[in-house]
Amino acid sequence: MATEFVGDPAWVWGLASRDEDVRRRALARHRESVEHARQALHWSNDVWARAGSPAPDQPHLAAEMDQAQAAFRYHRGQTIFGLTASLWDEDDEVRERHAPFVLLYLVWEGRCPDDWRADANNLWSPWGRKESLLRALAADGVPSGIRPQVPDLITDVVRRRYRCKDWMYAGLVRHVADDRFHERMRGLLGDDDPVVRLRAEFLLHVAAHPEVKVKRTTWRRWLAGRHL
Repeated sequence: MATEFVGDPAWVWGLASRDEDVRRRALARHRESVEHARQALHWSNDVWARAGSPAPDQPHLAAEMDQAQAAFRYHRGQTIFGLTASLWDEDDEVRERHAPFVLLYLVWEGRCPDDWRADANNLWSPWGRKESLLRALAADGVPSGIRPQVPDLITDVVRRRYRCKDWMYAGLVRHVADDRFHERMRGLLGDDDPVVRLRAEFLLHVAAHPEVKVKRTTWRRWLAGRHL
């Protein structure tokens, strides 16, 4: 079960705002919660070291560990990471309610890649989190609340310079291959950049073969076969 966000999470949208002042305030708030979560994690690790176990036998250390872990869950829950963690919730209603924050996280990378990957704004690897989110969306489906926006997101990814784990967006295609998706991809077939044209053609191929499980090598195999 994901940690519940306390308060109004509306400020989180500012992370990807085009207004620099709004984005700066949201980033400062996010960074503060990340730092508090990091301190709580250090605290729990310290208790572990003193106890010699992640599950202390001594009552006072067990209580301290509970406090440290509770502090970590709370502060992490106040970041966009806590909101995106709901993607793995067993409650479909919770997943749908928090799905827009999953989309926001991916949009944030596109608009503000330096902020998105900065150490001060992350607890662990942002690439690992991106991979986990895209893998979950590919396996379990794209929540209906964000499905109409995903073709636009994929279009932006196709047109930009490749970033780590971008290949995994192809796994979402079978869930969002509607008229809008096909319109956007067909529009890219006439792009000035030949790489963009190839990517769009590849994704149309993926859409036409939804039974194929997209892997890291799928693009290279398709590209090789195209030139036979």
